[in-house]
Parts: sequence; C-alpha cells; structure tokens
Amino acid sequence: MGAGTGFSLGAEASRADAHVRLARGGGGLVMPGKLFSTTVVGSYPQPAWLVDSEALKALVVPRVRAPQVWRVAPEYLLEAQNDATILAIRDQEQAGIDTITDGEMRRESYSNRFGTSLDGIDMEQPFIRELGEFRIPMPRVVGPLVRPGPVEVEDLQFLRAHTSRRSKITLPGPFTLSKQAKDDYYPRCRSGRDGLTPLW
Repeated sequence: MGAGTGFSLGAEASRADAHVRLARGGGGLVMPGKLFSTTVVGSYPQPAWLVDSEALKALVVPRVRAPQVWRVAPEYLLEAQNDATILAIRDQEQAGIDTITDGEMRRESYSNRFGTSLDGIDMEQPFIRELGEFRIPMPRVVGPLVRPGPVEVEDLQFLRAHTSRRSKITLPGPFTLSKQAKDDYYPRCRSGRDGLTPLW
C-alpha cells in the first residue's frame, strides 16, 4: 500500500498470526485455526414440541408472563426446557461457535422474564397498549423497582455445566425495559429507566 494510507499488511499479518497463536495456546478465545471469535446474536428457534408458535405469534411479543404458549404441562416444563437448551448448546458446538448461549429456550420473550421478576411491577392489572389490531398487555410500574434475587443465574449455571466452551447469557438493559412497561410511579423528572439502572 502507498505511504499515508495508515494500513500495513505486515502489521495486519502479525496481528492475525498472534491471534492464531493465542487460540492454539488454549486461551479460550477462538477455536484453533480461526482468526475471529464467533458467537450468536438473538434467540434460537424454540422447538414445536415446546412452544405453540401460533399462540406466541398472537401475543406479538409478550411483555407480561404468557404461560399459555408452552405445550408442556407445568410439572414437566422445566425438564422439557432443559432438553431444548441442551439441543441448542449441542447445535452451537457442532457449528463451531466459540461463545455460546442457552438459546433463550426458557423465555416467552427476550425481556419479559427479567422484567417480570422485579418487585414494584403490577401484572394483575396491566396497561394495554393498542398496536393496530393487537392489544398488548404491558406491566405497570407501581412502586420502587427492586430486584429481589438473582435473575438468569441458574440458567447460566446450567449452560456452563453442559459445555466446555465460553458461554454468555443475554439480558435486556434499562432502556429496553423502560420502553416495555407503563410507568405509573416515578415522577416525570425521573423516569422508570432511572429506577431500573441500579438493578444491574
């Protein structure tokens, strides 16, 4: 390359070679022979024997809990979710993914499992958001937002127990959750997002 381009093929090759050496040295970042670490973004499709996709579609994206979408009886649901999670783990391993997830197999939506675990939320009398022909129940913030205990920790422990790969669990952030609830508690000068932020 010409002078002044700011690009050095030699430097790029050295960085790539160092990355491969790191991988081969067991650093755990990438699989041997790969230049880039790979992961997945978003959830895995939940199998038809676990979730009724038509029932889920009718809800658009659940903001409150939606137990009606599960095809498995409550007493067997955890076992079925565990089975689906292991299938998602093995699929990612076979695909050669470096950092894998649990596929979010236990969730009715990306964010409702975290949001509905908080104190200060009223789901018995939800706010109804009208979106075209759909009426979407959304949790209402009616008191101080408090996380009473760990969220997703057991899911992460299950994931780690069933793979030797690097792993991650996805969580919605305060901004996302603040847009998926009706704030009837915090004053206008202080949004529900401010109440959510310390929970992470």
